[in-house]
Amino acid sequence: MNAFLSLLNDIKDLSRSANHRQILRLQGDLAWCYQQAEVIIRQLNEPYFWCGPCPSAIKAIDYKQILGQETSLLVINAHQQFDGNQFAASEGTVRGGGLIVLLSPSEVPVADHFYQYIHSQLSLYGFVTIQQDHTLPTLDNSNAPESISNELNLSQQAVAISAIMKTVSGHRRRPLVLTANRGRGKSAALGIAAAQLLISGVNSIIVCAPNKQATLTLFKHANLLLQPQQPRPFEIDNGKQSIQFIAPDTLLAEKPKCDLLIIDEAAALPVATLEALVIHYSRVVFSTTQHGYEGSGRGFALRFQKRLGEIAPQWRSLHLDTPIRWSENDPVEKFSLNALCLTKSPFAPPQYSPKQKIEFEILNRQQLMTNTALLREAFSLLVLAHYQTKPSDLDNLLNDHSLTIFVIKQNQHLLGVTLINAEGNLDEQLCSDIWHGTRRIPGNLVAQSLTFHSACKLAATHLFARVQRIAIHPTLHHQGLGKQFMAYLTNWAKEQQFDHICASFGATADLLSFWQQLSFNTLRIGLSKDASSGTYSVIVNRALSQRGLDLQQKINQQFQQQLPTQLSRQLQEIEPSVVLSLLAEMNKQPGDHSIMTSYIQGNLAYEFIEYALIDLMLNCDLSCLSEQQQFLAIQKILQNNSWADICKKHHLTGKNQAQRYLKDTIKQLILYKEEINEIR
Repeated sequence: MNAFLSLLNDIKDLSRSANHRQILRLQGDLAWCYQQAEVIIRQLNEPYFWCGPCPSAIKAIDYKQILGQETSLLVINAHQQFDGNQFAASEGTVRGGGLIVLLSPSEVPVADHFYQYIHSQLSLYGFVTIQQDHTLPTLDNSNAPESISNELNLSQQAVAISAIMKTVSGHRRRPLVLTANRGRGKSAALGIAAAQLLISGVNSIIVCAPNKQATLTLFKHANLLLQPQQPRPFEIDNGKQSIQFIAPDTLLAEKPKCDLLIIDEAAALPVATLEALVIHYSRVVFSTTQHGYEGSGRGFALRFQKRLGEIAPQWRSLHLDTPIRWSENDPVEKFSLNALCLTKSPFAPPQYSPKQKIEFEILNRQQLMTNTALLREAFSLLVLAHYQTKPSDLDNLLNDHSLTIFVIKQNQHLLGVTLINAEGNLDEQLCSDIWHGTRRIPGNLVAQSLTFHSACKLAATHLFARVQRIAIHPTLHHQGLGKQFMAYLTNWAKEQQFDHICASFGATADLLSFWQQLSFNTLRIGLSKDASSGTYSVIVNRALSQRGLDLQQKINQQFQQQLPTQLSRQLQEIEPSVVLSLLAEMNKQPGDHSIMTSYIQGNLAYEFIEYALIDLMLNCDLSCLSEQQQFLAIQKILQNNSWADICKKHHLTGKNQAQRYLKDTIKQLILYKEEINEIR
C-alpha cells in the first residue's frame, strides 16, 4: 500500500476510534486536487457527497439539497473560494467516523482576507494537510482520544420525546421550547414523539417551519415508526389521524384545528408570527437550532422568549447538548462553530454608564484579521441583532471594501457595531441602464432601487451611506446608545460628503419610530412580504446635501401619492401598527367632512362615502383613537379588508356591529379634528 493510502487509512482509523469527524485538506492545482479526491473516493468506497465544481466523472450536489441527510464522506471544492455557508451547512451531514476532504489552492489569495482567516484557523485544529509536490505529513496521534463505544447515548433524546408528548397530555398553555446545536437528534425526537402521539390516539399534529426541507428529518423518523402504506415526505395521513406540514403564512391565515402544533427552526420565523401562533394554539412545541449555519438562535432567545413569558408564563424549556451523530469534542464541530463565529459570545455583557465618556472607532480589516477575539466579539453582536446572520456575512465583513465598520465603546468594552455600505456615485449611462431595467449593480441596494422602482433616473449618481446593520448589545437597549451612534454616523457621512444616509429593513412600528425620531423619511416600501421575516422592507433616508434634499423631497412626495393605492391592493396584509407609523409622515391637508354626517347618521351607504373616509384617514392624527379603533379603521378604510375579515380580526358578531363600531370611530375622529382646528 502506498504512503498516501496508508495516511488516509490512519486518518479514518483515528476518526472511527473517537467517533469524530476529520478534515483532510488537499492543497495544489485543481487537476491534482481532483485526482487525489477521486483516489480517496475509490479507496474508501463509501457513500459520499461532492459540493462545488467537480470532474466530469463526478456528480456534484447543491449543499441545500443534502440538509437532513447523512454521509460518511464529503468533498468540498474550496479551490476558488471558501464558501462559509456551504461548509457550515454541509459539514453537519457527516456522521461520526466520517471524513471531509477540502480542496484548496497551493496559495490562498492575499486579497481574500476571509480565506486567509480560515486558512489560519484550520491550522489551529491539527487537521492533516497534503500539499502537491511536498513530503506527506505524519499523523500526530499524541492527542488522540481513547477509543470509545460508538453506541448512541439517547438518554437526552428520550427526555425530549417525553417532554414533547407531555405538551399534549399536560396542562394547556405550557408550550415547550426545545433548543440544541446540530447533530443532537432534535428533529428526530420531534418525529418520534409525533409518531408515538398518533399511536397513543392523538388525531391531528401540524408541523410548521420556514420551509418544507427543514422538516425532512422529522417526517423521516415519524415514517420509520408508523410505517404508512404510502409514505410521503411531508405528510402522514391514515384517514383519521395525520401529521402534516403547513407553511407559516397558510397556518396564520387559516388557523386549522390540531391537537399539537410543532414549530421547527422557530428562530428563522418572525417573532410576530410566533406570537400569533402561541396565542391561538394552546399546545405548542417550539424547536430551534441554537448555533448553526442558519445563523444563531440567540436572537430568538432574547427577543421571543421574553415575550413568551408574558403570553404563557408557565412555558417550559429543554436543551439537548449531548451529540448523537458524533461524539463530544468533535474537532470539525469546534472548528465550524468557532472559526465561523457561530457560537455564543464568550464575553460577559458590557457595562454602560451614561455619566462616562463613550468612544467611536473605525475598525480596519487588518485589526480583525490579527485580533480574532475582537472579530468574534464584533460579529457576535451582529448575530444577536439579526437572526439571519450567516457565515457569508463574516466573509463580507473581511472582504467587502465598500463596507466601513464602526464600533461604539466605553472603558474598552464593545457596546455596539454598525456597518456602513457606500453606494451610488455611478455614471449617467449606468444609471440609464438601471432605470431601463437592463442592468443590476451588486451592493447598491438603495441607490439602485430609487433609480429603478422610484423612476428617478439619476438617483444612483448620488452618494449614499447605507446603514447595513446597526447592533447595540441587547442588554443596553433603550438607553439612547443607538441614537448617539447614529448622530456620530450622520456627522461622519456629512464629513465624507455623502448626499444621503439611509437604511433598508423589515418594517415594524418600533423600527420605523426609531428612524423617524432621527429625522429620516420613508421613501419606498416593498410590495411583497419577506418569506423569512414576515415583514415588508422599507427604505428610509436623511438628506445630507442640497441635491440630496431635492431628490428626497421628490421621491417622498411620490411615495405619499402611491401609498393609499398600495394599501388597498398590494399592502392589504401589512401590520396596522406599521401603517400608523407611515401615516405619521404624511403631509396633512384640511378637508370637508360635511358629507360624512349622512354616513354616520345612517343615511348613506359606506361605499358612497369611502373616498372621503380615505381622505380623512390620510389627513388626521389618529392618536385620539384606541388601538382597536385605529387598527379597524386602517384595515377597513385604507386596506380595503372585507367586512367578514374585519369581523373575524376584531371578534365582532357581524357586519352591522362592525359598521356601528366604524361609524363611532369616524365620529370621534371628526370631533377631534374640529377641536384641534379650533385651537389653531
